[in-house]
Amino acid sequence: MSNVSLKQMAHLQRQHQEAMTRDRKIELSKRGKVVCPACGRKTFVDYIYLDDKTPVASGQCGKCDRADNCGYHYPPKEYFQDLRDKGLDNNLWKHKSVRQRKEQVHKAPSYIDANVMLDSMCHYELNPLVRYLHSLFDANAGVEIPDIVETICKRYCVGTSSRYGGSTVFWQFDQYGKVRSGQIIGYDSATGKRDHNKQNWVHSVMSDKYPNFDLRQCFFGSHLIRKADKIFDALNKEREAMNISGKVEPIIWLMESPKAALILAVALMWEGCDYSFVPMATMGCGGINLTPDKWRDLYDKHQVLRNRKVVLFPDQGKFDEWKSKGEKLKGFCKEVWISTVMEEFHPHPIDCEIQGGDGFDDIIIRYVQQGKPIWDVIGHCYGYLGQNRIV
Repeated sequence: MSNVSLKQMAHLQRQHQEAMTRDRKIELSKRGKVVCPACGRKTFVDYIYLDDKTPVASGQCGKCDRADNCGYHYPPKEYFQDLRDKGLDNNLWKHKSVRQRKEQVHKAPSYIDANVMLDSMCHYELNPLVRYLHSLFDANAGVEIPDIVETICKRYCVGTSSRYGGSTVFWQFDQYGKVRSGQIIGYDSATGKRDHNKQNWVHSVMSDKYPNFDLRQCFFGSHLIRKADKIFDALNKEREAMNISGKVEPIIWLMESPKAALILAVALMWEGCDYSFVPMATMGCGGINLTPDKWRDLYDKHQVLRNRKVVLFPDQGKFDEWKSKGEKLKGFCKEVWISTVMEEFHPHPIDCEIQGGDGFDDIIIRYVQQGKPIWDVIGHCYGYLGQNRIV
């Protein structure tokens, strides 16, 4: 298709859009609010047709007036485009049946029996990743926390599988206390490197017990946010009793790999910042993909980030990609920051080699192996004098 025909097609599409919106003008209602589909409060302002004051789609197409704490916005342009994407006729948007379509019902995912997870949280001497973490940290953690590695592994519900001669199970245990499934991955116990030929899922291995399993992943470590909230609730009560103003809250550190989340959790506990920051893992570079429909889905993995302070930790070379994903969290998260620690323009010096594709955990590993203090690099790993906030 020539460039001219593409331009003509774009022009026709613009004319068609203008014709649709010319017939009935739309603006935000100036009175009356309904329940917001995102935050659940009666702070949602519908878009209405000016000629008869009826909502475009009550409780769906509109804007939450809690700009700082929610900020949900579903404008008419996106609403009508979604209708067309779902195959509805372009003229149906004028009819009441479409304007008042029912909210989508989101199906609950399948779950694994929690006892299966609990039974796997043992035999760490056979777990190649746990063995590697012991060899990395035990000689350096000191006598204060001699079992730091095992403490973190149990906290994150890391399991051991007999597959591949011994492998690691990263259980995805959500914030509602349900086990979504577990990813089985083989590691080299000497180097800590992942073997991409040795990986599977628990529900696939146990397919006879879990047929027709509907996997809906959550972030690795999601279950820890409830524990962190309880700790900070108690801390805020102490601050209030001491007349210290301002509440504090845990901050989520979002990594790509579960191994990175574990290593950062060990490092934070080692440095006395237990639960101040909660490392979690997206389980892949495409793990952050918030869309309007997912705002309203209580089972979606992003729900653990709602109204939270979040720091994104992209691997080396993925800064722009993660920044773009992070910008889509606007209105969903309270704050979103992004770490530049893996990039050349990071304002604080990093005293080790950084290779293409490395993650922040690789910096921690090299610092520990070389006997260098890790607190300085952790303390400056994101934001620097107020910089690098993207939402």
